[in-house]
Amino acid sequence: MFSRFSEEAQKALINAKREMNNLRHPYVGSEHLFLSILSMKDLEITKVLASYNITYEIFKKELIRIVGVGKESNEWFLYTPLLKRVIETAILNSKEKGEVEVSVNELLLAILEEGEGVAIRLLIGLNIDVDEIYNSISKDSKVSNKALHKKLLVEDFAVNLNKKVISNEVDPVIGRDDEIKSLIEILCRRGKNNPLLIGEAGVGKTAIVEELARRIVDGNVPKPLKGKTILSLPMANLVAGTKYRGEFEERVSKILKELEENDDIIVFIDEVHTIVGAGGAEGAIDASNIIKPALARGKIQLIGATTTYEYHNFIEKDKALNRRFQIIMIEEPTKDKTKEILKKLKPLYEAYHFVSISDDIIDLIVELSDTYIYEYYQPDKSIDILDEVCTKASLLESKSDTILSRINTELGEVISNKKKAIIKQDFDLASTYKEKEKELLTKKNDLELNLMTKRKPKKITKEMVADVIYLKTKIPVYEINKSSRKIINNLDKSLKKIVLGQDEIITDLCNRVKKVRLGFQDKPHIESFLFCGRTGVGKTLLVKEFANLLYGESNFIRLDMSEYKEAHTVSKIIGSPPGYVGFDNHLTVLDTIRMHPHSVILLDEIEKASGEVMKLFLQVLDEGVLTDSRGRKVRFDNVFLFMTTNLGYSNDSIGFTESKNNIDIEEFLGVEFVNRIGKIYYFNDISSDVIHKIVEKRLYVLIEGFKKKDLKIKISPTIVDKIIKESNYPKFGARRVDKVIDEVVTPIIVDAWYNGKKEITV
Repeated sequence: MFSRFSEEAQKALINAKREMNNLRHPYVGSEHLFLSILSMKDLEITKVLASYNITYEIFKKELIRIVGVGKESNEWFLYTPLLKRVIETAILNSKEKGEVEVSVNELLLAILEEGEGVAIRLLIGLNIDVDEIYNSISKDSKVSNKALHKKLLVEDFAVNLNKKVISNEVDPVIGRDDEIKSLIEILCRRGKNNPLLIGEAGVGKTAIVEELARRIVDGNVPKPLKGKTILSLPMANLVAGTKYRGEFEERVSKILKELEENDDIIVFIDEVHTIVGAGGAEGAIDASNIIKPALARGKIQLIGATTTYEYHNFIEKDKALNRRFQIIMIEEPTKDKTKEILKKLKPLYEAYHFVSISDDIIDLIVELSDTYIYEYYQPDKSIDILDEVCTKASLLESKSDTILSRINTELGEVISNKKKAIIKQDFDLASTYKEKEKELLTKKNDLELNLMTKRKPKKITKEMVADVIYLKTKIPVYEINKSSRKIINNLDKSLKKIVLGQDEIITDLCNRVKKVRLGFQDKPHIESFLFCGRTGVGKTLLVKEFANLLYGESNFIRLDMSEYKEAHTVSKIIGSPPGYVGFDNHLTVLDTIRMHPHSVILLDEIEKASGEVMKLFLQVLDEGVLTDSRGRKVRFDNVFLFMTTNLGYSNDSIGFTESKNNIDIEEFLGVEFVNRIGKIYYFNDISSDVIHKIVEKRLYVLIEGFKKKDLKIKISPTIVDKIIKESNYPKFGARRVDKVIDEVVTPIIVDAWYNGKKEITV
């Protein structure tokens, strides 16, 4: 277990258990290890400690006075978490110094370096200067005195960004020179030198701070920032484990005191709005009120990062906190800048995933992510897609990979069989397996060598990018995917098979869709259509099937406008105003559209909507954007908006002219609204030929369903005529066809099936 430790260090660890047993304590802690080292009086280190009046007898007496002696000894032993950290620290320090073994000196230094625990408290109680002992013992070390002071409490909760840079764990930042310059200038001010980075999630706020840490490590910063260390401090880490009132405040106060005493540390708090209210349960003071005085005194330097929404809702409301920060707005980079960023990062991903990425692929990723993914921001969303595409490509097995996998499986079986033969003392069989093992190992080594020398990186293709976009959005990428292009090309044929009697409308609609998909637009805008016609002519059916073929059922959003008759129903679309009950609790129409930015929206029977709701959709038609009650904008650039109406088509009138219909629509919806609609289609009334085809189609579906149940059905022309007559198609279109079939035909067929008939004529 302790093979890495010197003989003396092993003895110290073993004797620590003995000291625990002697004191009948339930665990082995740093105090027992310290006592064990003091018991080894021949060591030079114990003589150094004795010069500070620290002996085995004095330390043990103080330990018994403070901790006491237990009632019974334990046969088992358990190391405390602190002692485990001490051992790990000793091992790491020895490695850094190039030492083969961990010495007793390193164990003692690790106890002092941790700066906490019973052993340290006892030394402090004996009026011993721990730092002086540490420096005295470590004076021959190559590490600077500054690095050798006892570990700070803040380091237990924070991540050292400087170390991340040194370990090459930070990606380079491109195109943020102005923001980094502003950050440096604020940090170098005499007062109010706490920058606050505000920007949407994914625009690169954290990356800017990491880039500052890189420049500090490289020495590429002004003199006031040279030698600084940036510690990233998550608030969740600070709150964790503070069960009782006062613990959190005590922890934060200690950390602030450390930061005031160590002016070479800059603290970075991502999601800085979380300090408002953090740890403030049951009337306790929250983190923001503890930190504000330190910020006001200018004793600590803090970099914060948050989103615009959180800034307005948490920090801006607290005037005292807000004025301590200097704001730097981090805008989303442009498409050209995002492409530049990805091209700089490209070598990192090529090396990591062993793939080949062309500049055209980078351009395509940025274009498609900007077009199809709205809820995230650049460059984060493009980097995510790049990483995912590379991962998928690297996991594709080549023919050589498959062979190698098969050889490894066979080799494992041969080795297992060889061991079984040896156990059975069948050495001839074991020798056979041994030869087979050598043969397979030779094949494996040759193949691996061949892969290493001749293997080429996998090339990222446009189809791979399109597949990843589809997996993320469930939307086919028509620009790339050939099968998706085929769907668009055959869209009119597919729709004409489903919606009968409206061929001209379907042809014109599909031609407009093809132009939109190819990008023949002056600027991005919402595609809007108004379907006018009497009930049952196929308006809603056409929209449903259009959505299903183009985007899939999950991206079809239907709003029954009879549910939006009242003015207050606006809240269903954009949300309730702040302060109202349920403000944050329900899903709005805009939330649904935000989750499905490429969708087909149907406003069914638009004439039933209230004036307030109509005003909202007037804004959508005009600007293609709506803002919800939280101030978030939702774009409609890639939405197909359909509206249906029965205006101008009364049940008693037949054959209204298009001009008369248009007058009714403009009078009811308003000229301003109608003029912003992209295209108005007037649906044909259902003719006798069309209703015949519809009835025959519905009956065919019924017949095919019962054919699977071993019942053959023949439909007579008389029953078809009866269905057409009772459906009253001049008045109701095809709407009543299914109902009439259920009343006239279905009962006869059901009775025949239950009576065991195999064939029937209706």
